[in-house]
Amino acid sequence: MSVKIKIVSALVLCAVVFSLSACAVRLDPPREITSVEEAEYMGFKAVECIDKIKVGSYGFLKVDIKLDYEDEVKWFTNNPAVAVVDSNGRVDGVKEGKATITAKAKSATIDYEIEVIKADKETLSYSTAFTANQEYLRANKEKKNQDLYALIVNEYDNSVTAYTYVGVDYIKPVRAMVCSTGKSKKTIKNDDLSYIRYNIGEKSEWVELGDGKYGRYATKISDDYSFMSTPYSDTSPNALIAENYNNIGKSVSTKNVLLSVADAKWIYDNCNEGTLVRVVNSDNTKGYAPLGVPKGMKLTENSKSLKWDPTDSSKDNPYSKLKPVISGVSDAYIEPETGIDLLKDIKAIDTCGNDITGKITIDGTVNVNVEGKYIVSYYVTDNMGRTARVDRKVVVTTDEKLLTTAPLAE
Repeated sequence: MSVKIKIVSALVLCAVVFSLSACAVRLDPPREITSVEEAEYMGFKAVECIDKIKVGSYGFLKVDIKLDYEDEVKWFTNNPAVAVVDSNGRVDGVKEGKATITAKAKSATIDYEIEVIKADKETLSYSTAFTANQEYLRANKEKKNQDLYALIVNEYDNSVTAYTYVGVDYIKPVRAMVCSTGKSKKTIKNDDLSYIRYNIGEKSEWVELGDGKYGRYATKISDDYSFMSTPYSDTSPNALIAENYNNIGKSVSTKNVLLSVADAKWIYDNCNEGTLVRVVNSDNTKGYAPLGVPKGMKLTENSKSLKWDPTDSSKDNPYSKLKPVISGVSDAYIEPETGIDLLKDIKAIDTCGNDITGKITIDGTVNVNVEGKYIVSYYVTDNMGRTARVDRKVVVTTDEKLLTTAPLAE
């Protein structure tokens, strides 16, 4: 990163004339103070900051300066077509290229050379699962000397946790999934020593359930017990029975371990025949669900479709390109030393149309005491790991024209 301090002369006028014993004393003309000296007096220095930003992303530049002079710092860009900067030093990448971002305090300036680079291709998550300890998993995938996973189903909290091994023991949790287990529990409640041991057997993409319904991505763990999706009315991916799907996380299954399509398919694709499965029923959730239990997604009348599992990665799935939506965000103009409630009238819904307003977070601040343009970003992430972001401009100004014509902010 290239950082340089420009020298701009500032004239400090100080003339003192006095007399002593009726004799005039003549002082030398006042000396110009350089911007370097002024910078030293204010403690104004560059700090190590970002030098690359992706298109559509942002980062913050900072300077060192004494507390009394913080409000003196102003930010500028020489190439707003490539990168823009707000009054807090937030730099947003607009398009690929280079720009110089300048921080100015009185007569002293500091330049930061910024390169805006290509953005990563956006990919959307389809699963609600939690993951961890992926470095152990990657190492074990290279070894290939034993089954990669072992699974624990806890009927108490309707969870499935996949573990990978260290040495010969499966002790590193790598994936947590929410499921629906049977009404009649198969194990003794709250007895950590009581469990049923199974091994994964044959698999089938579709299985008939005997009541005119079908399960998808079925993986047997005994003759009458399998991992599979919640039921469909026929063997079509758009024949999901929403009522059964919404029971994921509850103990309502007559038998089997029912999961979302994404999680049922993960077991189907990744757990080999013979993989160990233990079924427990324990309130020791930290011991048997150490990564926690995902909440899953719910379908409602506001959902895009009640016939598709939103975690299905099929390109035909109407949820395949949807993300959460944040509404109510608009630019605001306020007078100095007045307040603004940044969350007022802001709402959010998830990929399936459920209200997740309470999950909204804000990145950025507004200094209501200093005129300037401030950018704040609103974020919300739903249970499927999909994130929405909306930016908002807040202008602190004394310009009456802007204040009277712009939308009101409270």
